[in-house]
Amino acid sequence: MLPEDRLTLAFFQSHPLEAARRVEALNAQEVAAILAPFPPEVIAMVLEHCLPGPAAKIVTGLPPETAAGVLEYLSASSAIGILRQLDESIRNDMLDRMAKAVSASLRRALRYPPQTAGSLADARVLTLPPDIAVEEALRRIRQDAKHTMYYVYVIDRDTKLEGLVTLKQLIVADDDELLASFMTRQPVTLAADLTVEEILQHPQWARFHTLPVIDRWGTFLGALRYRTLRALEREKMVTQSPGSFSQALIQLWEAYSLAGISILTDMAQMQDAFRSRDSGGQPT
Repeated sequence: MLPEDRLTLAFFQSHPLEAARRVEALNAQEVAAILAPFPPEVIAMVLEHCLPGPAAKIVTGLPPETAAGVLEYLSASSAIGILRQLDESIRNDMLDRMAKAVSASLRRALRYPPQTAGSLADARVLTLPPDIAVEEALRRIRQDAKHTMYYVYVIDRDTKLEGLVTLKQLIVADDDELLASFMTRQPVTLAADLTVEEILQHPQWARFHTLPVIDRWGTFLGALRYRTLRALEREKMVTQSPGSFSQALIQLWEAYSLAGISILTDMAQMQDAFRSRDSGGQPT
């Protein structure tokens, strides 16, 4: 790698938001030529912070395999925002080049209108089946820590949402205990066709920082994080007046702050449980 490329890479990795602001102001083809030599995950770090329109122009200037790889590394909401900007033939070509699991989840999300729960949910969060033991569940979590959240959703072999477990529950449970025996059944969910306004008004944000999204048949489509809703404000992806949307976010932030207190308490307890488990002692 040339010295200037190393400097560019260091800038992208250290200041992705600032890099996104810079590349949005430049010619998309020139930016694509600059980005093309870098790994897809590095390009995705920058495009994650770009608006969908400029990002789509940059993606189309990349080699097709690189572009598909970049979309795989982006969050679901960012990838979908870019894919919606593309001509159908280009969009389908990129989807065909992606890993089958990622492509399938993005295709499902694209069926839902923009700014609905189904289109915003992250389908790449780690899920587990109900018929595995805790020991196996923890092994899978270690292998896919990048996509693991505090809430781990349990789905059956037909991808129907069965329940959820928390990382704290997994840490303190016996190794041979099946997830089905202690998971929370019938968890709170978001319907895939809810609009942003309806999502913001959901009362369960006072308890959860992430909610699962399902279709009318109970199929798990992904998880919607509070931070995604904050990103909507930044990207101005809603058509509400600024005042009404900002007020809704203030109310949501108040609810989320209350939920955050509970999450932080659980995380502290999890750390104690991890130390106890690693030392061979019994968690308290």
